[in-house]
Amino acid sequence: MGALVDGVNHIAVLTTDMERFIRFYQEAFDATVEHDDRNHAGHTGERMVIMSIGERSELNVFEVPGNTQARIQTPMFGRGRIDHFGLNASSRETFEHIRVRL
Repeated sequence: MGALVDGVNHIAVLTTDMERFIRFYQEAFDATVEHDDRNHAGHTGERMVIMSIGERSELNVFEVPGNTQARIQTPMFGRGRIDHFGLNASSRETFEHIRVRL
């Protein structure tokens, strides 16, 4: 078995202005919106957008009413705003192997 992972699958972030976020990544990096759910997980007003930022990487962007975390400005190397990230397994078999390890 080779490398267990072969890159980052996605990074989840929070925003208070989804339209601005989308526009910035489209204009700066030619990102594309792959999915736009305006009632994410059945939560009215909670929006989740999946943006493709390359062949195999994406941003999962959340706008959550009442959540103020996206407004907090944290110094570099302080506790930041990345909620979670996903790693690409190099194959389905490797994914299952990692899952058993976890």
